[in-house]
Amino acid sequence: MNFDVQERIVQDYEKLLAILPFDIRDALRPVIAEAEEVKLRFGLPLKIKHHGTWHRYEHLVINQAHLSSLHSSLESPIRDDNRTGLNGTGHRISKVPGPDGKEIIGFNLRIARFYGGIAEVLRAVLHENPSILICGLAGKGKSTLLRDVIRVVAEKYDANVTVVDTSNEVAGDGKVPHPGIGEADRYFVPVKARQHEVMLEAVANNSAHIVAIDEIQRLSEAETIRDLSVKARFIGSTHGDDMEALIHNRSLAPLFHPVPVFAWALLIREIGVYDLYDLEQAVEDARQGRPVTPRASFTARIQGESQASARSTCPEAV
Repeated sequence: MNFDVQERIVQDYEKLLAILPFDIRDALRPVIAEAEEVKLRFGLPLKIKHHGTWHRYEHLVINQAHLSSLHSSLESPIRDDNRTGLNGTGHRISKVPGPDGKEIIGFNLRIARFYGGIAEVLRAVLHENPSILICGLAGKGKSTLLRDVIRVVAEKYDANVTVVDTSNEVAGDGKVPHPGIGEADRYFVPVKARQHEVMLEAVANNSAHIVAIDEIQRLSEAETIRDLSVKARFIGSTHGDDMEALIHNRSLAPLFHPVPVFAWALLIREIGVYDLYDLEQAVEDARQGRPVTPRASFTARIQGESQASARSTCPEAV
């Protein structure tokens, strides 16, 4: 990496803290390095999930001033999927609409984790074949790992790797992509429903040999990936922690049947703990009713995060 991982981690955290109302900022700062998500709901106490547990801040009840202040501090408009982000970071900010669909009664803040080198343990696998589907539950670090996988693959394939960035959580909001994706290129997805069209554009107009896409969820997306797989290879992520169930998921069926689109599937057990599957073999095992077992397991060495951890505690949270 040609940038300071530690410095970038701190910068990304500070960008998020800077847009928050002072009292929410003071509550989040001591735990931000371990925080996953923040919930602001009108009339209810602030909640922060850190160290794997939700903490309720009884002394800090969210009011209209909090919501208005955060809304006015956003750098980019809220998109049709009720999400926005912060320039150069993968942080995700989602609004919670009121009964009329227009009033804002809350926000969810997903704090992007940036770990340097988390995909290094997969380098040999990715250089053998970069086509990989990353699977895991929410909060397990799919987007974090995807970003570093893209960096490793782009070291070999350079700008022939294009990120189709649905929620800007991989390459970050703003015109300049997050340095964590290395030499890869990036295409924005202005409307979530058009994600499959942007994939087509990336291959047709950007000479993408490898397309990386976060959050494969819809049948139309899976069908587009299957159709384009004759022209490009894909790196992707999807939600789920049971490989056999994913293979039988109807919305994702074109990724696995009649033949798998990806060479590998990677199931994230915990951040930095992976099970690697030969996807062709896994699909065949599922068809034959045999146990679907990983080809190998890996534990990654995570760089940078420990140095960025906050030293203080937050005794007022419960």
